[in-house]
This record gives sequence, C-alpha cells and structure tokens, in this order.
Amino acid sequence: MIKLFKKIRQNLLLENKTSKYFKYAFGEIVLVVIGILIALSINNWKEDKSEEKQLHTNIISIKEDLQEESLIMTTIINTLDNQEQASLHIIPIMESENKVIIDSLKFIIDFNSFATTPILVDRNNTWELLTSSGKLAEFPDDDLLKLLQDYYNKYDELRTNFNNSANPVRLKLRQLKYELFSDSEHRKFFPTESPTVPSKTLYSSIFEDPTVLPLCRFIGSSATYFENEFDGLNKALLVITYIDKYYSKK
Repeated sequence: MIKLFKKIRQNLLLENKTSKYFKYAFGEIVLVVIGILIALSINNWKEDKSEEKQLHTNIISIKEDLQEESLIMTTIINTLDNQEQASLHIIPIMESENKVIIDSLKFIIDFNSFATTPILVDRNNTWELLTSSGKLAEFPDDDLLKLLQDYYNKYDELRTNFNNSANPVRLKLRQLKYELFSDSEHRKFFPTESPTVPSKTLYSSIFEDPTVLPLCRFIGSSATYFENEFDGLNKALLVITYIDKYYSKK
C-alpha cells in the first residue's frame, strides 16, 4: 500500500501536476490521521473492556471475602452465645451462698468456655487493596460502594472494640485457670473428647479466688453485647445479595 502511494506521488510530480500532488498529499495525511484515530479508539476500547473485566473480577473477589468473613462471624456468634448461656448457668451458682452444683461436669465445661477467645483478624482483602490503591475514586457503582463502605466501617469499629475490650478479659481468665488448676485436674475436662469431673479442690479454687467472679460477670455481659453487635453486622448478606443480582451473572 505504501509503495502504491509513493508511485502515485512520483507520477504526479513527473507529470508536473503540482496542485494535484499537494491535494493528494493532504489526502494521504488525512487518511493517516484517520487511521491513527481509529487505532487509538480501538486501543481505548480494549483498555475500557480490560478495566471493566478487572472491576468485575474485583467485585466477585469482594463477594468471596464477604462470604468468608460471614462464616468467621457466625463462628464468633456461636462462641458468644455459648458463653452467654454458660453465664446464665454458673454465675448464679457462684453468687449463691451455698454454691450448690447440680451438674459438676456441665459447670466446669461452662466455666472453661469463658476462656475461649475468638479473634477477629485485621483485613487483608480485595476491599483493602482497592482502598489503598485509590481506585475507589473510579468505582462506577455508587449504591454498591455505599453498601461496602457502611459494612467495612462497621466491621473495623467492631473488630477494634471486640479485640481491645472483650478478648483481654478472656485471656486473663485463661491465664488464671492455669494458676488455679493443676495440670492433671485441668486435663480431666480440657482438652479431651471424653471429659470427666475434676476433684472438689478445683471447684473450691474457683469459688475462693476473688477475681474469678468479676471476670465471669464481665465475660457473660460482653458476650450478650457483642453477640448482638456481630448479628447486626450481617449486612454482609445484603452486599452479597446485591452482587449476585447485578454482577454474578455477567
């Protein structure tokens, strides 16, 4: 094609048709410019499609992160519910004058559940990457963006409160257990798949230590509070439903 254009220009010059030559040269320039514009348009279209595909991939990845976080929170809610129910059982006994225990094994297993410390870890997921990269400014779906911002703001606030206020007390009781109980007595009910009742000495150590009851009260109370907070954070399900509706089928 280039050789053809060159031959035409040479013929026009040889025939001394200068005006036609310039018109033809101008036409050639116009064609080149049009070709460049078409190439740029195609390249921009490809880039737009690539960015759209990457956005779709990120949104689906966010959905997978939310599903994983939802499972973690369900596990935490179950743990907190167990601690709440345990507190309803053992705290009245610990506060009573006679300390009458009807089911010794249930009492010690419920007491031991207070030392379970569920951890809500720092996020290192797709949303965090999008936030740190500054790409949220280009996020095209305002409704989805607001849902995600509301959810993760609440998530971060709850994670901080839970890890800083609820867990330290549970860790303190866990440490205290190993100070109050001998290893052989402790192994009768934890860790084992076939727990047995420890000696009366162990129960006495629980009742006689002045720090145990306040710790148990706090754990029971915080279990009720944070169970409701985690349950309210299930806005993740709203975001997952939204993504399923508008993105999963694309």
